Amino acid sequence: MADKLIIAGTPAEAVASKNAQNIYMAGGTEVMRLGSLVSADSYVSIRRIPEMTGIETDGDTIRAGAACTFQQLADCELVPGYIKESLRFMASRTRRNMATIGGNIAIRRDDSFLIPTLIAASARVSLLGQNGSCEVSVKDYVFDKDKYEGLLITAVCFPARNILVRSYRSANTAQSHARLTASLSLAGGRYTACAAVKNSGIYMLDDLAAELSGRRMSEDEIVTFVKNKADIHLDDDLLYGSADYRRYLTGISFALMYEELNADNNGKGGCAK
Repeated sequence: MADKLIIAGTPAEAVASKNAQNIYMAGGTEVMRLGSLVSADSYVSIRRIPEMTGIETDGDTIRAGAACTFQQLADCELVPGYIKESLRFMASRTRRNMATIGGNIAIRRDDSFLIPTLIAASARVSLLGQNGSCEVSVKDYVFDKDKYEGLLITAVCFPARNILVRSYRSANTAQSHARLTASLSLAGGRYTACAAVKNSGIYMLDDLAAELSGRRMSEDEIVTFVKNKADIHLDDDLLYGSADYRRYLTGISFALMYEELNADNNGKGGCAK
């Protein structure tokens, strides 16, 4: 248990209070969890910062404060359905009332509820540190961890329209950690694919996305393509299933999402005619 809690009133106060011995805390669903790998002697609370709890739009993009809770976003009419789909992967309403969008990104877990969806949607995060602010893609934030370590996520931006996104989550129970969370998007005739595989990592499937964007692929072709991807490293797992099973599950998930996106796009897909 932490010895000290610093309650920040503004993003600048939070950044000024940050040091190597403390960590930011919003909802606390991860940092206060028994057995969490995220712990410190003191926390900097960002939960009460007004500008980090609002949701706004310019019509094309949604900007959500990083301290917005899952339930707040799920209840907001501005938030598109593809985001709400992933928010509701968290089955407990009690947890959704606590967990925040910024926190779920910041911990970069390989069973993340939101990261695959946000990456597939080309979402961006606004960051603040002692040397100033910047905005980067969620993809860069997740895969270039050392570069952005210690920076405060102040907001998350994602498309409100002109994109189709499907997400899939597989777990033993509604409350269990996911063995797989996968997302596939279609925008401007191009696909983007991302998967988080428990005890393995978060992966971009750019080669699969390129194939889907260039030609029609059958279910069997997609499953075989993913099965043969050497850069997805899987071992048999007593809790989450064998490596072969999880490879098949990943492939069939993308095949099903591909069919759904094609149907949503009136059968046009993203491939060249």
